[in-house]
Amino acid sequence: MKSGRIAILALTGLLLAALGTTVFAQVHHEIELTRSEIQTDRQAIVAENLPLTEEQSKAFWPLYRDYRVELAKLGDRYVALITDYAKSYDTLTDEQAKAMLDEFFAIQKKEIQIKTDWAPKLGKVLPPKALARFFQIENKLDAIIRFGLADEIPLVEHQSQGK
Repeated sequence: MKSGRIAILALTGLLLAALGTTVFAQVHHEIELTRSEIQTDRQAIVAENLPLTEEQSKAFWPLYRDYRVELAKLGDRYVALITDYAKSYDTLTDEQAKAMLDEFFAIQKKEIQIKTDWAPKLGKVLPPKALARFFQIENKLDAIIRFGLADEIPLVEHQSQGK
């Protein structure tokens, strides 16, 4: 994948992380703008790295946009989770931590379900190798964004049993 485009995606991912954790009181509009930029960059990266025939392109891109819309709903949940964590970081209770962990796992489970459901739909317009390449590209882009988030989101404060 093109390193320049990946760097842009990584930087916008870091901006999303910063907005979600350190400046969460700012307008939701800024988060949505950043997410929109990530989506634009993401589609361009997929297009650069997934060579398609004209016929495949006509069938693939409308499906791709619908697929990303469905995943964006999970993005909304993830932004809400990060924002809630940032708001309660200093006062996080065990109950809140458990609820947040449950939501985190629910988001991951739903993401796998969406990708599993979409693979056959996308497989109707892409040959198997192209479909595999598409999901590899998606996985790499997700990993870049998750790395940026992991780098920016502080660990939960651990209290020992003796306290």
